[in-house]
Amino acid sequence: MTPAQRRIIGALAGAVVLVFVAVAIASLTSSEPGASTTAAAVTTVASSTTTSTSTAAPTTTESTTTTTTTTEPTTTTTDTTLPPAEILILGPENIDGIDFGTDADQTVASFEEILGPPTDDTGWVPPVDSEGVQVYGPCPGTLIRVVDWSNLKTVYTNAQTQWGAEGTRHFFFYSYVLFDSDVLGLSTAEGIGLGSTVEDLRAAYGDTIDIISDEFGDYFNVSVPAPGVLWGFLTGPDGTVMSIQGGTGCGE
Repeated sequence: MTPAQRRIIGALAGAVVLVFVAVAIASLTSSEPGASTTAAAVTTVASSTTTSTSTAAPTTTESTTTTTTTTEPTTTTTDTTLPPAEILILGPENIDGIDFGTDADQTVASFEEILGPPTDDTGWVPPVDSEGVQVYGPCPGTLIRVVDWSNLKTVYTNAQTQWGAEGTRHFFFYSYVLFDSDVLGLSTAEGIGLGSTVEDLRAAYGDTIDIISDEFGDYFNVSVPAPGVLWGFLTGPDGTVMSIQGGTGCGE
């Protein structure tokens, strides 16, 4: 990967906007008004003259007990972190078997089956804006599409790349970036994710990993068979992983 590619991909990674979803639902406390009934006591007295018989009707009192039911408020929070069975694996040539070079629409549909609707989709647009400014750097081709799922950015092109032929709209790059938090909880096959330490990287990749510090910043690069690419930015030379990138990217 050239220095220019690293500079551009770093800018691309910084474009991710983390979307958090939090829903709170409270159910109101309700009680049905009770009813009370009081029966009046009734007394009947009968009397006669010489020979008399007196009969008193029994007194009856009814009471009704009123019961009040209170429902405690219930709070429900939506957790956007994927369950372990659905965690995608970030690789040098694919994301969990969704390979670079796969048709763009097919790739997006595959991600949607696992992650749901994207949080952002540019649609197919020129890699430069109306004023000629390179939006994502010098990306290959005449059209580019960027589809996000929270802090996972996937990128597609119609150009020839290591992964696809000229004129085919295909998946060729991803960037997974940490901002305030890691929403999706993704990792590499070796268990490296956002927040992993340099020590974790060395334990996972051994001699195949390089920790580099230059004018572009601090980053790691994993030696993988061509044309695979797996690298990411660090918070410092002895810091933690703040992004993971795979694929070609945009650059000269």
